[in-house]
Amino acid sequence: MKIVRPATAVLALTLAGAAFAIFPARAQNAEQLTRGAYIFNLSGCVGCHTDKKNRGPRLAGGRAFVTDFGTFYSPNITPDDATGIGTWTFENFRMALREGLSPDGRNYFPAFPYTSYTHMTDQDIADLWACLRAQPAVSRTNPDHDLKMPYGWRWLMTFWNWLYLDSGPKPEWSRGRYIAEALSHCHECHTPRDFLGGYDDAKSYAGTPRNPEGIAVPNITPDPETGVGKWPPGDFELLFTIGMLPDADFVGGVMAESVTNTTSKMTKADRQAVIEYLRSLKPVHNPVNRKKVKDSGEFN
Repeated sequence: MKIVRPATAVLALTLAGAAFAIFPARAQNAEQLTRGAYIFNLSGCVGCHTDKKNRGPRLAGGRAFVTDFGTFYSPNITPDDATGIGTWTFENFRMALREGLSPDGRNYFPAFPYTSYTHMTDQDIADLWACLRAQPAVSRTNPDHDLKMPYGWRWLMTFWNWLYLDSGPKPEWSRGRYIAEALSHCHECHTPRDFLGGYDDAKSYAGTPRNPEGIAVPNITPDPETGVGKWPPGDFELLFTIGMLPDADFVGGVMAESVTNTTSKMTKADRQAVIEYLRSLKPVHNPVNRKKVKDSGEFN
């Protein structure tokens, strides 16, 4: 019979305890990164924060958004200390999403859709943070926005937020609405805006002949004449997975990006939840010019 010395037994137990402490932590971290990657895709981070047109580095910002208020440029969200979010804390990140505030307390402009992200759950924010922290750091300085007067005055955003920011999670929301609005922010494009850039809630999801970027966006309420009321669930499924429309044409522009980066990467259950939510919306008769929608590259 082999005799186990006391010192050897203590060492073995110590190593076993250390392994038990380390490997579950690694497993939990891996699980969080997996969840975070899914939230990352549903939130459309790549499309906005990568200047694909000019072959810019992934997530290093610089994509231009030309609007009636001026030109906004997306920032670098890689964990680079000097030009990205490498020095941010989790609380800085949470405040950016929830309140539209930078680490130094300045207001962000709502070209960054914090008005949608504010409704994310604490867990999803934490998981997304873990995912972004795991991305490669890229050094790329953020260009300054080029905005018309007085839209470049950040202090005015305090009053804008009083009018339009409904902050915090919405636990009463269905899964479909949560994905569509808090994460994928579909209503940001598909809801008309007033002259200050706030939502026209009476026409939520009803499309617009000209959004803040000058793009025609279709009505996706269940109105049978001007919206998608005649679409069966299968048509939505084809749109969200491969970008195909009921007439066998394919979407382009921003919607094509959304299909590639977001909707095609949803689980089947989440896609079905979004489809059910869209089909449950109040029908709004809003005849967006079909030619403008087609010319803009969006679907009609």
